[in-house]
Amino acid sequence: MATQCASSSRGWKIRFVAFALLVMAMMPAAARCPKLLMFDGTNFQTQTNAGQADYWGNTVGVQGFFVNRVMPSWQDDVGDDPDSKLWQHLSRFQAVYAKYGVTDNFIKVALYHPVDWNDPQQRGEIVEHFAHAAALARHAGFAGMALDLEPYKPTWVDSGDMANTVQAQGAAIARAMLAAYPGMTLVVIKDGLHQAYPHAPLSQVLSQLDQPPAPARHFWHGGYALSVPFLRGLLSVNWSHVVIATEDTYDGSNIVASVQQTQENYASFMRAGQDGRTDLSVSPGLWPLGHSYADKSARGSPAEFARQLQTAFGAARRYVWIYGYGSAWQTAGDYGTGPVTANFSEYVAAIHAVRASCVAGNSSQQPAATP
Repeated sequence: MATQCASSSRGWKIRFVAFALLVMAMMPAAARCPKLLMFDGTNFQTQTNAGQADYWGNTVGVQGFFVNRVMPSWQDDVGDDPDSKLWQHLSRFQAVYAKYGVTDNFIKVALYHPVDWNDPQQRGEIVEHFAHAAALARHAGFAGMALDLEPYKPTWVDSGDMANTVQAQGAAIARAMLAAYPGMTLVVIKDGLHQAYPHAPLSQVLSQLDQPPAPARHFWHGGYALSVPFLRGLLSVNWSHVVIATEDTYDGSNIVASVQQTQENYASFMRAGQDGRTDLSVSPGLWPLGHSYADKSARGSPAEFARQLQTAFGAARRYVWIYGYGSAWQTAGDYGTGPVTANFSEYVAAIHAVRASCVAGNSSQQPAATP
């Protein structure tokens, strides 16, 4: 009986893989390339017109944004009124930008204010805020939500007894968002596991996950200790898709290894939580332009950016993203009025070349049509 079950299981897996390969072969070549997202850049309230959408979708060549200023912080509430100006503005933004290929947009939420984990009223309000934001994302036609876990104010400092509370909060937020938008994609910006355990594959430290990481005084605003139980709760539900958006790939020096290690880390982490149902991928981030909101100059040459972007497209499955540092990709943009870097057109050309190369490569791999 065991042999028959094992044989049946193997047969099912073989048929599933064959079916998946057939589906991929039938997909358009462009659909099998990762999409390019931008962090910063646009303002959904003031740049919702065809000219702006054409600039970002066709001139620059991005296919989505982590959209700021919708729900800036966990304490901000977008409400639940589809007739409100906020909901109407965001819906209009999606409708206009999607016409120019900017289809995969996400409401970005950051930690600009500290969370009082000891305050049950605040924790309850935060859950409601995320539920409202997910409902807005669904209403507007966005792909989902993006949680930036970087603590701009101290948030993840472990007092020694808050791990269970924070894990429960992560799970409550996840359930609320998923109930409001069942098919949404969840993006996690700033890999909390890497920040908390930066020097070893996570499979080697699984036994330590219930212990706070060793103190690290260099960490920004107290470190990331509590982000680990938060992620355990956040990833405890059956998401359609989760994207881990990495920042340690910014310099482009080790993109492939970073993507592979991050994928393995979260596979280990989620197996440890006895939840292997969620489809998870890694999105490498690049930072080619901008040193400040005022200084939009380049951080590397166009050729370096092209190589890094090509590598990122080869390593990623769903998304690659660019940190735009305000308006580094637009003259007289919403975040900075100055001009873009002098050879800006070469960076834009790199985006179009890499995207075209990906489509062409996938086209060449498609089997010939059967007569």
